[in-house]
Amino acid sequence: MTDFHSGCKGFVTMEYTVKVYFPIDWKGRAEVTCKHCPYLSSNERMCQLNKQPVFFPNTNLGEWCPLEQISTEIKGEKENESD
Repeated sequence: MTDFHSGCKGFVTMEYTVKVYFPIDWKGRAEVTCKHCPYLSSNERMCQLNKQPVFFPNTNLGEWCPLEQISTEIKGEKENESD
């Protein structure tokens, strides 16, 4: 059992990563908006990743969206954005 009565010697750092897939239509146009994100709250006004309000979920990503694009994949093709 841990004993913190005399303080804390250090900390354990942990990290969590999520992947979200946004659709690309048959003309190659991606729609990267909050409405396609599974972390948009059910009332469509709050991001569940950063707990910030989302003002235009049908047309934009939220201003404080923590997601970063890492790649684009079209059936049979893959393009890395991290190169």
